Amino acid sequence: MMHRPETILPTSRRMPQPNPASTGRRLKRNVRIGDRRTTIVLEAYVWDSIDSMLQREAVSLDEFCNRVEDARQQSSMASSARLVVLIYFRLLGQINSPPFVDDDLDRLQQEGRLRAPAPADPPIPLLPLALRRFAQDEAHVA
Repeated sequence: MMHRPETILPTSRRMPQPNPASTGRRLKRNVRIGDRRTTIVLEAYVWDSIDSMLQREAVSLDEFCNRVEDARQQSSMASSARLVVLIYFRLLGQINSPPFVDDDLDRLQQEGRLRAPAPADPPIPLLPLALRRFAQDEAHVA
């Protein structure tokens, strides 16, 4: 009986590494809140969302964290940041999705005579609105 040597897969056939954002892996970032330096641990996809929001709003991470710190009462900093980001993107979605349907516009679009514009960045900063809504929710819980 002949013994077969082990087959080694070529490097091109190795299993691809998962995207860190899809694994739920938690990442740490150092921030300055007031006069103290602290570390916040969040999932990679939450950090991606925060980065996107901060870029849209032209706000630094430290400034964002200080605003969240001022608004929060009961929740941890990490939970508060998650909630503010969720509220922010819900507001953004509402702005880019009108709550009405016009039959004439639908017909023109189906006929190819009308194309919807690409969603635009918000005309006003949404972060203050998201923080205000978060603070109101926090006050109701307290």
